[in-house]
Amino acid sequence: MSPGPNIVTECHKCQGLFTQWTLRSGNTFTARFWPDGKMNAPMMPEIPPLVICPCCDDFVWTKDCNEIEEIYGYDETQTKYPNIKPYKKPDIDTFMLALEDKNLNKNREGYIRVKLMHFFNDENRDMELPISKPSNIQMENYKCLLEIATKDNANDTMLRAEIYREIGEFEKCLALLEKVKDENYLANVKALRDLCMNKDSRVMEILTSED
Repeated sequence: MSPGPNIVTECHKCQGLFTQWTLRSGNTFTARFWPDGKMNAPMMPEIPPLVICPCCDDFVWTKDCNEIEEIYGYDETQTKYPNIKPYKKPDIDTFMLALEDKNLNKNREGYIRVKLMHFFNDENRDMELPISKPSNIQMENYKCLLEIATKDNANDTMLRAEIYREIGEFEKCLALLEKVKDENYLANVKALRDLCMNKDSRVMEILTSED
């Protein structure tokens, strides 16, 4: 992993300043993957588009904020902006609050709902025996995602297939998997198909041939 410069960013809500880190390059070496699309990649962490401003503690989309300048290294940061802080990572409450935004477009709602799907799944993730069933909020989130992820591309199709698998509708999942021809998704297609054939709705880590 090779970090890039920090970006000094102006919050569009309070005009306070915070920093965003960037990444010059990364890789998925030692990364972990799950069928719901969650990835834990120490060498290529996500740079989130939705963050919490450390000045006003409100959520902001970084694309809506002004980029002031790029700065390199801790010393330059402290010299120019001695009191500046990095953004705060969003949590489940942040995403639930962001859903209430009346100006939310479908792309942003889709991002939020996928993140909520991951948060909801975390309770049972990698559990041999799930400790809880999907809640009403979780089922509503699934329903909304199915209405948003309607494109015929591999990403949306895989998302719909995974949702059907998680709620136990294995035949619908298998039918959607037949439509995915993108070679970049073949390993995930096989993993989901194997789970469906075993009537397995658990969210367990996908083990690769290297594991």
